[in-house]
Amino acid sequence: MDAAGATDTANETTHGITHENDVVLGPEAWAEALTKLYGPVSASAVQEKPFRAMLRARELGAVRVSAVHCPAAELRDAGPCDGRAARYHLALVLVGELALEQAGRTAWARSGGLVLLDTGRQFRMRLVAPWNTVVTAHLSRSLPDLAPEVLGRLTARELSGREQLAAMAAGFLARLARDTTPYRPCDEVRLGAMVTELVRMLTDHGLGDEAQAPAEHALVMLRRIQRYVLHHLGDSRLTPDRVAAAHHISTRYLHRLFQRQGLTVAAWIKAQRLERCRRDLTDPRLRHLPVHVIAARWGFDRAADFSRAFRVAYGVTPTGLRAGACEPTAGVRSLTTNSARNANDEHASPQHTHR
Repeated sequence: MDAAGATDTANETTHGITHENDVVLGPEAWAEALTKLYGPVSASAVQEKPFRAMLRARELGAVRVSAVHCPAAELRDAGPCDGRAARYHLALVLVGELALEQAGRTAWARSGGLVLLDTGRQFRMRLVAPWNTVVTAHLSRSLPDLAPEVLGRLTARELSGREQLAAMAAGFLARLARDTTPYRPCDEVRLGAMVTELVRMLTDHGLGDEAQAPAEHALVMLRRIQRYVLHHLGDSRLTPDRVAAAHHISTRYLHRLFQRQGLTVAAWIKAQRLERCRRDLTDPRLRHLPVHVIAARWGFDRAADFSRAFRVAYGVTPTGLRAGACEPTAGVRSLTTNSARNANDEHASPQHTHR
């Protein structure tokens, strides 16, 4: 099939991907279009006949998903990323063949194959077949729970599309590529988060035990998460799932970060809330506030639950502590003696809500 004939077919559907006349003529224009997705790249055609390709992309929060249909061509990095384009790109080959050279390795992906590209490093990508259809998830600047040196072990390696998890990711990306539904902005963000989580699962599976981030990187992430939690303690809807989603990591990895310090997420959040309630109850300036109001401003919706948890933690009821009937006999477990202590603990402030 010649270029014109392939274009006529692709303008209708190409293996389920609808192209809406987003036609690019010539390798230079092709490189310019792809630079918006990958950062600076150069492109060259394998054959001398007129170059004609199709490109469509949609934004899903911090993630973009693109579908391309093009003849045999070659892409190379053409300079460092400027921070506006994504760094990590998961490419799914629907039609044709792709060869990615990076980090001294070459990955070959055919129909159903998945490969991970890091545009923060030099690379060469060849689309080998006369016509190729590739769907790519362009992720945010980083996968926050994996250091670049860890992800580097997966770049230019095929993530087999025949395995169940990879097949699931491939199917989801293929459906996204052909989907033209006008989603609400909040739903687009959720879909983007689903793409990121699928990629995270693939990298976990591909790395096995190596998916553990270096200790220093994990500790930096933990401190960032703790600062976020301290800033949102007053929100009773704060849960491990919401904390993980806010940092674009899986809940499983969030629990793992805390477990490395001998903690659980929910218990740590509860301890921080109780400690702030204790401070407020012993603050003479706040004696005019009822106990249940202080509890609510730090995320406790049910007064009875708060009173019971407070007594278990401190050996005294909130009312008894305020009245000065006795002193606390036991401290709440916190990170004040832990290597992951709350560096900005004193800066935490409740988020007041109207009740």
